[in-house]
Amino acid sequence: MTTCERAPGGFTLIEMVIVLAVVGILVGTAMPLAGAIIDAERRDRVRGDLREIAESLEEHYFDHAAFPATLSTPGFFGVYLQRGVADEAILDPWGGGAEYRMTSDPVTNTVSVWSRGENGTDDGVLNEDFVVTVTGAVPGMRKTRMRMDVIVEALAAFLESGGTLTGTWSTDRAALGLGAEFESDGCGVAFALDAASLVLRSAGPDRVLGSGDDLTN
Repeated sequence: MTTCERAPGGFTLIEMVIVLAVVGILVGTAMPLAGAIIDAERRDRVRGDLREIAESLEEHYFDHAAFPATLSTPGFFGVYLQRGVADEAILDPWGGGAEYRMTSDPVTNTVSVWSRGENGTDDGVLNEDFVVTVTGAVPGMRKTRMRMDVIVEALAAFLESGGTLTGTWSTDRAALGLGAEFESDGCGVAFALDAASLVLRSAGPDRVLGSGDDLTN
């Protein structure tokens, strides 16, 4: 009778088949798990990237009363937004080496940045899950209030010294000894100063003087 004897320290054919089957099951289970882990890491990275991009866009607006044209615009990328390794700070993990998508709306004074998402396809800002929108009014009004505080102090000192106003802001600003950066508010709209009432006015978040959201001293 023929028997299947185990070689010293070896496996029988049946044992080898069983081992290979178990390995196949483990590999089949591990591959989806590994893919899920990679996707989770990408989601975390995208959230972190978009958060940093939003903060950098706010800082840029605070300083310039405008958003950069693109994420890679010189003067923004590498200055407000750090490049990261191989410029990865603006590269969409699902974009095949392309930048995050970005669009601006001059009417609402907002900019939106988004990732193409797990399907790797740009479905548009309204249809993507990973989107951040920055409103220029937030940093703009913060800058406006800071400038208005300085202007009011300069105005008080000017009037105490016997100065008179013309009602033309560019002329009065120069008379107050304020630089050109005080010509406009934090959203880039020129201030208005009423020489009679001494009311200093900013166009406010909507950037239109005379509307309901004007800021005054």
